[in-house]
Amino acid sequence: MLKVSPFLLKSSKEAQEATLRLLPAKRKHVYEKEMVEFDNWRKKRGLGEGAITEEVLLAYFFNVEKHFAASSMWTKYSMLKSMLKVHKGIDISKYGKLTSYLKVGSRKYKTKKAKILERYQIEEFLKKAPDVEYLQVKVALILGVAGACRCNELTFLDISDVQDKGSYLYVLIPDTKKNISRSFTVMEEAFSVSAVEMCRKYIRLRPKAAGRRFFLRYVDGKCTTQHVGINTISKTFSKVASFLGLPDPESFTGHGMRRSLATLLANAGGDITTVKRHGGWKSTTVAENYIEESLSSKMAIAEKIQVLPNVGEVVGPSSTSETPHRVNLNPGQNNKVVFELNVNVNINNNSK
Repeated sequence: MLKVSPFLLKSSKEAQEATLRLLPAKRKHVYEKEMVEFDNWRKKRGLGEGAITEEVLLAYFFNVEKHFAASSMWTKYSMLKSMLKVHKGIDISKYGKLTSYLKVGSRKYKTKKAKILERYQIEEFLKKAPDVEYLQVKVALILGVAGACRCNELTFLDISDVQDKGSYLYVLIPDTKKNISRSFTVMEEAFSVSAVEMCRKYIRLRPKAAGRRFFLRYVDGKCTTQHVGINTISKTFSKVASFLGLPDPESFTGHGMRRSLATLLANAGGDITTVKRHGGWKSTTVAENYIEESLSSKMAIAEKIQVLPNVGEVVGPSSTSETPHRVNLNPGQNNKVVFELNVNVNINNNSK
């Protein structure tokens, strides 16, 4: 009987443990569940381990599409791709027919993006909403939008992660979805209110027996020792929308905080690199999808295209091949802007 070296057995075990680390630790159970679903489907059809081919996977996703929305297909594909590569050594990213099939299916689906709040709406809420009822919501809104925070990042924010630097707050987000720490600042007059003082007021209301979580339940102007859960944080935007009387406030989800930050930053002139760095996005395409064309930005663009500055009268040259130029008829007064080509212009204030 052939004996296997203890060293080889140990190395094989260590290699297996190292391979398992290729899967995301936080969502490992979700990946494993996806693999179990595929294996169960395969076994019901009498397909063995060696039958994991492109044709089999096409048949699997054809059946999956009957029970799941098109938006879920790429997610399931990504998880199954990782599991097959780790456990079976099969790289399904090379299956061109499969990826083409998924692309065709995704064209039928129109992504429903989280609604955003524009700057004037955020400022209106922070100024008008009473602190006795909405202070915790205000602080969550300030930190969430200023830092493009995910709901889980705000939920598990530690009190030590919010540092008072006097004229501003320095906020650290140590545990992110991408395992990359981020940080941001909240300025004294953020969103045209005393944002730092508003956060300080909330911190001062913390009971001495409170734990390490930054966000505590807030009732009738007082903080309790109970932590705020992710469901409460995720309703921050809908509470703001409801207070402002916006239509369908339930459609304003917690994800809107990240989209609002990306939109505000882009509208203020921030380039895509700045947006990616601040929001923690690696992909330019993903970051661009977070930017919403707000009504205010559309109005600004329309004004640039459709409205000329009213500073004088534009008159044409003697030839249509030349560019019309502007003549200031009466400095200090508004003059009608007109275009005239191939005519002699009598610049006289009394002329009609």
